[in-house]
Amino acid sequence: MARPKHRILSPQLIAGAALRLVAKHGDFTIPGVAAALGVHPSSLYHHLPGGRAAIVHRMREELYGSIDLGPALDTSEAPLERLRLWMRAYRAATARVPAVVPVLVGAPVEDFRTLEIYEALFVILRDAGVPVEQRVACSAMVDALVLGSAVDAGSPAPLWRSEGHDLPELRGVVAARDDADRALAGFELGVEAVVAAVASLAAPPRVA
Repeated sequence: MARPKHRILSPQLIAGAALRLVAKHGDFTIPGVAAALGVHPSSLYHHLPGGRAAIVHRMREELYGSIDLGPALDTSEAPLERLRLWMRAYRAATARVPAVVPVLVGAPVEDFRTLEIYEALFVILRDAGVPVEQRVACSAMVDALVLGSAVDAGSPAPLWRSEGHDLPELRGVVAARDDADRALAGFELGVEAVVAAVASLAAPPRVA
C-alpha cells in the first residue's frame, strides 16, 4: 500500500510535538509545531481550531491522561491519605515535562481531563471536612507545592556549587543530601505540611 503524500495529523500528534518543543526550548509556537511535524501552520488549525489555547488544552490532556483517579476517590481510604495520593500522581505527571508549568499556568483550565482532576481534589477536600469557603485557597496551596515541585524536578543535581566560596554551612549540607533525590524528598515534606494544614481547617463534627 502506498504511503499517503501528506502526514496524517491528529490533536495527539500536535500536542506531543508542542510538549517536545516546550521540553527543549521552554515554550512553543504554532509555526514551530508545524515545522516539527513537517506541515503548514494552517493544517494545525484544521485539527485544533482554537490555535495556541487549544494546543495548551490538548497538552494538558496528554500529560494527565495517564493519571488514575481511582485511588484518590476510593472512600475506603481516609481523605487525607487520598489527598497524598492525588498530590503524588499530579506531581509525577507534571514532572515528566517540568518546563511546561509556566505554559500551563498561563492559560485557563478548560479541558475536561484537568477539570476532572480538580473535581477529585474538591471531593477530597469536602470529605476531609474543609469548609467550602476554604477549598479554593486549599487548592491554590496544593498547586503551589505540586507545580513548584514539578518545576524543581528539572533542576540539576547537585544544585548548589559552592567551590571557591566561604560558605561552610551550605557546603556541609550539600555534601550530605544535594543529590537526585533532593526534589522528591522536599516534595514529600511539603505533602505532609499540606496535609497538616488541611487537617487544621477541617470543620469539627456536629454534635447530635
